[in-house]
Amino acid sequence: MILLISSVVLGIVCGRFVSFQISDNIITFLLMLLVFVVGIDIGSEEGILKRMKVNIPIIIIQSVLVIAGTLLFAGATSIFTGFSFKEAMGASAGMGWYSLSGVMISEMYSPFLGAVSFTSNIIREVISILLIPFFAKVSQLGAVSSAGATSMDTLLGLISKNTDKDSTLVAFGQGVILSMCVPLIISLIFG
Repeated sequence: MILLISSVVLGIVCGRFVSFQISDNIITFLLMLLVFVVGIDIGSEEGILKRMKVNIPIIIIQSVLVIAGTLLFAGATSIFTGFSFKEAMGASAGMGWYSLSGVMISEMYSPFLGAVSFTSNIIREVISILLIPFFAKVSQLGAVSSAGATSMDTLLGLISKNTDKDSTLVAFGQGVILSMCVPLIISLIFG
């Protein structure tokens, strides 16, 4: 955990004070490599296809609960903020996918709300990075749910390290489903 937090802090410091650009292609390649390595780890298990089939209902229920929980609780924050229920709910609709949600909301509704969405979804990912190891000790599926759409890519390695194989399968499935739903949900809210 300390190594993970130190890496993030070191990256922030380097990004702030060292002037070099990292190509998007390198980031995409490393992300795909991470997913590939986790896939090898999952695929090396005996009876993986049977376990995937068994976990499909859990993946679907988990995904529906994450979507409903995220939208309802974010919408409820409108009580404490100057945003309407629709705006608060919409800002969280990226489910952690900050790069897409910020752009979509900026184009469809408001650049300010797009920036809020971008920021809130980054905060979700950072909080997940910091807390998944602790959440996993209480509830492995709870740890998976905190990652939202990023459970299939950027946070899959962390989830895999802190949960069992079945929860890692659920994480990947949840990420796929949420990533497919995010554009649709944002379009329904702001379309």
